[in-house]
Amino acid sequence: MRFRPLTTTGAAEPAPDSDRRSGRLHSRSAIGLLLAAGVALVVAFEPAPRALPMPTSGSYSEAKLQDALGRALVEYWQSGSRALPASLRALVDYWFEWHAVKVVISALLVIVLALLSTGLWQLYLRGRPWYAALATAATVSTVVVVWVLSVNVQVMALPLIPLLPLLPGRTADGKLAQVLSEMREGLTNSAGPHAGSPALTVLLGEVERYYWVTAAISATLVVAAGLASAYCWKRRIAGDPGASRVRFMHSTLGVVTALAAGLLLLETVGSATAAFDPAASLLGVLG
Repeated sequence: MRFRPLTTTGAAEPAPDSDRRSGRLHSRSAIGLLLAAGVALVVAFEPAPRALPMPTSGSYSEAKLQDALGRALVEYWQSGSRALPASLRALVDYWFEWHAVKVVISALLVIVLALLSTGLWQLYLRGRPWYAALATAATVSTVVVVWVLSVNVQVMALPLIPLLPLLPGRTADGKLAQVLSEMREGLTNSAGPHAGSPALTVLLGEVERYYWVTAAISATLVVAAGLASAYCWKRRIAGDPGASRVRFMHSTLGVVTALAAGLLLLETVGSATAAFDPAASLLGVLG
């Protein structure tokens, strides 16, 4: 964005054609539409995936999903095969579709929040200082939703492991508790009879791949956030010292993206550590 010479308030006046290039994102109608779209997407985030028919019972029910997952895992463990049974494969596909819906909603919400942040910062630069807090909140929300989007992409990539935390404490026939006990025994006792189970071998491989995918996505976001932070600080340093509002905007964006990069770096390290010890990670997933 180009700016004219500074006004007496320290804010920079936009160039005449900036409104045309930005689509007047700072207008009340645009801000209102973006807010309405953002609220609608947030409200739809949880109920929208529940509209997907479950593979066994049609309409969504958490209790039915947990029971179906417990029975499917028992069937997989007792099959003695590496291949997922049809019941478990159907649930994995369902969980993929569930998070595909969330990926679409999250991606749309990132776009809406990014546009809203831009419009609010424009209002702040035009001499409305009370918009700084709103613009900062919208910026932080954008960063958070980008992370939410990345999490749902990870689940889409390998949905089996993120599905396991939904396991109930037991199934109606009580077999799940025994299966989970045998799985834990196989993970903690390499000389035990269940350590070489084909199902356990597959699950360990899935856990390792899941955490490596998580680490790769997080590392990519670390680089993106770090570059964005460096760019904002460079713009702040190189800008006109008298343009206090422009400098404040760049400082805020630089801090937000730097903090995001730091948190994502911790996630990257944690995910890589979990990938190096899949047995401990699988134990944590199973509870």
